[in-house]
Amino acid sequence: MRLFSKAASLLLLTGALASAAALANCAAAPDDDGDEALSDEEINGANNRMGLRLIYDEPSGTVRATVKKRLRAGEQLRLRVRRGRLSSGSQRELSCRELPEAPALPPVEDTSESGSASAKVVYQGPAVDPSLLVSVYDERWIQGNITPEMLDRLAREGADSIVEACIVKGDLVRARLQTSVAYAWDESDPNLGSAGVDRLSFEDGLQFNAGDAGGGSAGRPRAGRPIQSMEKYAELCVAELGDIPFFKKQGPGKYDTFDCRDFVGGDGDKIAGVEGALIPQEQHDENGADTTPRECDDRSSSRYNCFKTCDKPEWLFQSCEPGPTVTTAKNDKGTHWTLLCRSTGARGASDDTRSLLETKVFNDIAMIGHNPKTGKTCFFQNKIFDGTDGAHVPHPADLEKSRHVWDAPKGYCMRCHSAEAFIHSPWIDGAKRRDGTPIVPMMGKHADFEISWNSSPFSVVNRKAQADARVGGGSWDLPKHLVSEGADACLTCHRIGGGDGMRRFPMWAAGEEGLDRFAQGTSGPIFQRYSPQAQKFENSHWMPLRLEGLNADNWAESKYGKAVAHIKACAENGAAPECEWADVPDR
Repeated sequence: MRLFSKAASLLLLTGALASAAALANCAAAPDDDGDEALSDEEINGANNRMGLRLIYDEPSGTVRATVKKRLRAGEQLRLRVRRGRLSSGSQRELSCRELPEAPALPPVEDTSESGSASAKVVYQGPAVDPSLLVSVYDERWIQGNITPEMLDRLAREGADSIVEACIVKGDLVRARLQTSVAYAWDESDPNLGSAGVDRLSFEDGLQFNAGDAGGGSAGRPRAGRPIQSMEKYAELCVAELGDIPFFKKQGPGKYDTFDCRDFVGGDGDKIAGVEGALIPQEQHDENGADTTPRECDDRSSSRYNCFKTCDKPEWLFQSCEPGPTVTTAKNDKGTHWTLLCRSTGARGASDDTRSLLETKVFNDIAMIGHNPKTGKTCFFQNKIFDGTDGAHVPHPADLEKSRHVWDAPKGYCMRCHSAEAFIHSPWIDGAKRRDGTPIVPMMGKHADFEISWNSSPFSVVNRKAQADARVGGGSWDLPKHLVSEGADACLTCHRIGGGDGMRRFPMWAAGEEGLDRFAQGTSGPIFQRYSPQAQKFENSHWMPLRLEGLNADNWAESKYGKAVAHIKACAENGAAPECEWADVPDR
């Protein structure tokens, strides 16, 4: 039975559309007194009620702000650019009265993707010093060549290039927005989109823009454009690789945090499918007796060191550090994610082993997402020695929290991860899953990673666009991998990629020194860090996985010893005629 006539239905539809239109435009409607109370979320952040949005205008080299409507009598827009320290609380702690007033420019027409045109009020900010467009982190930081002077400067100045603005009326704050210059740079590119746009949709297909609310154009970032900010790059990575299981989604551009010491979400609950473990560190003598010191016996300036010697030094920094953790999870797209938290403890803190095993301060936090079927990969790196909160690691695409830990997208990971996403060593493989296999996905140990599958694809999301624009202060170039016959003994299991890793890693895995200065470690030859137990041939030669009768006397003449010698020669002179190279398969 019909309850309403056609006329009544039409009347209801007309009323609904009128109500929807009023709802869609209510943020822009004039207020009676202009001083209505706004909530904390309506004032602070990218979704502020006033539509305050910040962009870096590359042609003019200045920052600008836009709002949805002209400011009313008594309202001012204030804007500043500076070097400093972004955190999860720094936006709300921003003192608006310290910011200089920004002059208004003539309104400009801004056309959204929906085709509707609206006038945007633009405010002119200051010129951006070129030094603020480059990350403070270069390859010295990721390789551990960190001097006290570098740390002192970081402590004084902070790691972040900040742009911040407020709309105020007297002492009343109407909008407050603080972000990185990198994010403001991305906001100027309409191809990068934003997750911050809310849309009101109806079953009949009508859509009403609920206001851009500072979120930029609708949709996800598009590959092929250089991306400066971690938030936008992470959005693209999630689009390509799927969700990161460590972080529970709470809304558009909003996620819960993750505790990489206790392996739980920010709410303290375990997350299904997420598994983490401590990377153990011990020291034994030549007879196998445990000689692990109860307290740190190395007080060098490097925070990566605690014991003078250990059974399984970390390869990258040649360190003996208790306390690092690694976590893994696989999403429904088949992407494997790993989160590594290392270099434990705050600068200047006690170096006793108990504190390093319990601390949630990690000076080096890194994450990798890799899909073995498509080969697509993303690397993430924290603000080393600055974004150190391992108890509240944020999703890198979180519009408010990402800046608390993560640095801008980086290309220097490929200097070492030049042939595969995941690198293994006895150190990191000491972290085990409940089934006894390594936490980090490994060929021959986990179903998605076949040993001897050298045609497996490997590519880094948006690499070419990032490389062409030289984003992040590091190299996004992906080296070729070695395919010459002289290395076959090693290549039957895995690829050998060019780059910095090749100059050190294959030799170190077979008990030899690498080629460059850093391979000697920060306090002498790398084997100075090896315990007497670790210096035994069967432990110092942990590649190949099965030695099968090999020993110190016959190693050099074995097929493996000769392959390592060939790799070393090609790492030293890649142009030699006996060294053959090929592109890493990208699909």
